[in-house]
Amino acid sequence: MVKKTEQESFYEIHLNKHDELMISLHARSQEPQSAVLIYDGGDHALLYRTPESSVLLDFIHPDVRPYLLKADRVLIAETQNYQVVREYTAVCRRVKNLPIDNAAIKPLLDKQDALQIDERNLYK
Repeated sequence: MVKKTEQESFYEIHLNKHDELMISLHARSQEPQSAVLIYDGGDHALLYRTPESSVLLDFIHPDVRPYLLKADRVLIAETQNYQVVREYTAVCRRVKNLPIDNAAIKPLLDKQDALQIDERNLYK
């Protein structure tokens, strides 16, 4: 049974010259098993790391959405203290609607604070 979905506070999506995507996010304690990223083309994606663990990637940048929508897989890099702890591939599945309650998704920072954050300190 899936526990409550974790909302990722900070993540990065990188695109290489071959239009391949890598998502960098905070490391979790549990090892991933058959990871799947589901996406409907909108603001959010849902990463199922294990049958019991899922991570909401919220407010995906509009420029990234077309690449994520057509991806068959993405590389996931989990980091801790600026170091990659583990990396793995997640298969991408396109869905009509994510199984999430959009009303429950709240920005973790208000816009004013977000504009003043030094990204180098977000992993601390």
